[in-house]
Amino acid sequence: MSLTLINRSGRCLALNLPHAEVCTAARCSCVTLPGRPPRRVAGSITLPSGQALTDLPDELLGAAEVRALARRGDLEVRHTPTKPSSNEPREPDAPASKPARRKRGESR
Repeated sequence: MSLTLINRSGRCLALNLPHAEVCTAARCSCVTLPGRPPRRVAGSITLPSGQALTDLPDELLGAAEVRALARRGDLEVRHTPTKPSSNEPREPDAPASKPARRKRGESR
């Protein structure tokens, strides 16, 4: 499943994604800053008013801020099924309804 977040608040939203609430062993949304030792900083999402972000991981629903905004109605959450992978065979496209254009000098 893929997650879509839509901002319904009427203002710009900045969502903090704390490591303990959002990240899993398979996927971490934190940003690593260079240095000795490297520091991990929680990721964030900026969502302008009325805009939507698609193809987000379901783990974002683990963030307390995202859950609170969704309960309040400021953030609409939609789950959509993931698209089939490109490795799967597709059905051939339907033939074009218009005949191909002739090139100059070509006979019928």
